[in-house]
Amino acid sequence: MKKAIKILTIILTIVLVGMVGFLGIYVQKQNRMENIVKDYDYAMDLKGARIIAIKPEEDKETIIKDAQGNEIEEDLTDEEIQEKGYTKEEVDKNAEKLTLENFKKTKEIMIKRLEQLELNDYNIALDEQTGEIKIEIEENNSTNSIISDLYTTGNFEISDSETEEVLLDNQYIKEAKIGYISETNGTSVCLQIELNSEGKAKLEEITNTYKTIEESEESEESEEENTTEGTSETSETSEESKQKEITMKINDQTIMTTSFDEPIRTGTLQLTVGSASSDVKTINEYSEKALSYATILNNGKLPMDYEISGNEFIYSEITNQKILYVMLGIAVISALALIYLIIKYKLHGLLASFSFIGFASILLLLIRYANVAISLGTVFAGVIALAVDYLILIKILKKKEKSEFVTFFFKTIPITICSIIFCFMDWIPIASFGMTLFWGVILMLVYNYLVTAPLLSILEEKNREDMKNEKNK
Repeated sequence: MKKAIKILTIILTIVLVGMVGFLGIYVQKQNRMENIVKDYDYAMDLKGARIIAIKPEEDKETIIKDAQGNEIEEDLTDEEIQEKGYTKEEVDKNAEKLTLENFKKTKEIMIKRLEQLELNDYNIALDEQTGEIKIEIEENNSTNSIISDLYTTGNFEISDSETEEVLLDNQYIKEAKIGYISETNGTSVCLQIELNSEGKAKLEEITNTYKTIEESEESEESEEENTTEGTSETSETSEESKQKEITMKINDQTIMTTSFDEPIRTGTLQLTVGSASSDVKTINEYSEKALSYATILNNGKLPMDYEISGNEFIYSEITNQKILYVMLGIAVISALALIYLIIKYKLHGLLASFSFIGFASILLLLIRYANVAISLGTVFAGVIALAVDYLILIKILKKKEKSEFVTFFFKTIPITICSIIFCFMDWIPIASFGMTLFWGVILMLVYNYLVTAPLLSILEEKNREDMKNEKNK
């Protein structure tokens, strides 16, 4: 009786897990039923992608040339140009920058930005003749901001606010990262710009030169000047002692105009992004903005300005109907295979079928919570995992020796090694194939050791006890 209860408990647990894995858990939220189980994340080959075309920005100017090809600096009308036999042509100011080296450098910088934004599912192609770059990325809530971060030039400048002399720029940046500061009224998000050794020295010099002038010091200087030099020299000193300030710009946008209380010797600039807040949503928004700045500053400045020449969403050729047909096909084949087990092995086959369903449902949950992007590779790896699990069930049902059973487990080691290698591939269909296969193999070994084998052993023991009781009668 106890063994029957154990078997029933395991079966009910498998059924419950199966319902969660295949159907989900629904709770009522705001007058609607919502599935609280994490949804699947689909890769571009199944859900479609955003295709962005980016090309060097055109900056045209008109040049007038004489018959010998010399450039004429005079501002002439069309009639005057014609009378003098001159020619007029439109040229691109950026013509000297339109080189293959700059095109390749731009592509490399964009790839680095995509990697820092932790975007793995993308394709990028360069037209080496025109410099146009086509990028294919997945569509989500961050797509527009990612596109903006990609083709933004990434200028960083600290300049004199009056003369506009550039004092510090991109070449002195070592690393930019996000920082958080706890304050009484909440958490502040800041962008920390760490400079290299040369930049550290320049920053100390700048912050010392553009140091805030204290009012008390200025008044003392004025009094001393009045006593010794006279009124005319005092006015000159007043002009000289006028507060000098710097202007900091990122992407030609002024971040701040300020002076410094004291020299900065650490080589790190700390810029607050937004105001302190205790609202999680607001903090996340500031963090995204800071990450955007960090991504642009960390990976170099684009050699020229770019503009978007195309932006469209392309649906996948694999429609939902096709996916449904594939899923139904897998379900039908699995059902037929399980019916074969039940017919051949009777009650043992029935329990093994329940075990198979439990394995499939847990695998689906693992795929969801392991953040595996569902692609054709995922489906293929899932089919392999189910097929191998079915073979393990047959091994168990045939009651092979324990040594042979362990040997079969060891045969999965090459599959596990291959799946780990695939996990580190840059191409998402292969990476998702590797991750699905990896989790499938691990789950297969653990699940069958902890659930399937004990379940069938309990049934076998129960059958032996029933036969013994019948003999005693």
